[in-house]
Amino acid sequence: MKQVVYRNYGDSDVLKVEEVDKPEIGKKNSVLVKVSNSSLNAIDWKNRKGNFRLVSGLFSPKTKQGFDVVGIIEEKSNDVEHFSIGDRIVALLGNRTGGALSEYIVLKTDNIVKISNEIPPKQVAGIPMAGITAWLALMKLGGLKKNDKVLINGGSSGVGHLAIQIAKAYGAEVTSVSSTKNLDFCKKLGADFTISYQDEDFLELPSTFDIIFDVVFNASYHQTQHLLSQSGIYIGTTPTANMIKELIRYKRAKFVAVHPNKEALQDLMDLMHEKKLKVAIDKEFLLSDIVNAHDYIEESRTVGKVIINVEDVLNPPVLSRIPE
Repeated sequence: MKQVVYRNYGDSDVLKVEEVDKPEIGKKNSVLVKVSNSSLNAIDWKNRKGNFRLVSGLFSPKTKQGFDVVGIIEEKSNDVEHFSIGDRIVALLGNRTGGALSEYIVLKTDNIVKISNEIPPKQVAGIPMAGITAWLALMKLGGLKKNDKVLINGGSSGVGHLAIQIAKAYGAEVTSVSSTKNLDFCKKLGADFTISYQDEDFLELPSTFDIIFDVVFNASYHQTQHLLSQSGIYIGTTPTANMIKELIRYKRAKFVAVHPNKEALQDLMDLMHEKKLKVAIDKEFLLSDIVNAHDYIEESRTVGKVIINVEDVLNPPVLSRIPE
């Protein structure tokens, strides 16, 4: 089978699509999945460059590429009862695992969720890491509730555009910060108020917020605390030295650490089924074009998600960059 591999840290040209042995299913609680789609996240190119060597290996990579899995179950171990051969599923792989950019993968059933046939697989492929990050930040760390005022810094990003929709689905008032060209995009996602960081400094807003979700992480709790309501929470996405200091010093400073979470993934699938959540597809690439896909996402200018089609068929996108 084909799989994206890299044996050294570096630029995108270290990535290779190679023929490797098809994995064998385990004897217990395992399914063999034929992968149809995945997506890229910032962690993919940062892992490739060696930015997280303490996790991915000090000298050579130990984490395989790709964390978002959408595919069909082809085999299962005898003890698996709640999934059947032919089921289409979605899963998020652990940060120390990876391997979604493969034609086949073996998964445990603990963190996989069935997909409704009504939801296009390419849409679902953009959900796992980005969607669970947004869900954990808002629902678990932020304790999101109806009528909360939420500010999302980076509303047009992969995580941010899903966070807008999740917050709106649960009845929040959303203010989104993005570039000027993406203001309409964020409005169409449901943002009540939009701010262009090119024209206005959101740190000077007169409003206060119950949750500040700093997706692009170019602010801090210290800089934004005057914008928080009495019980407001600031949530960052990058474990920098300054973020760690704030986590220790301030109870209202939080950091979202994404990990497989079946509750989150099931809720996200339910929101998609209810047509309350969509993935905006910025661009699609074939697995064989993974180098160009990495170059594209590393520019950090994507609007929505970059989808990888593992099957060598590139069909027109299911959803344009700006959902209707």
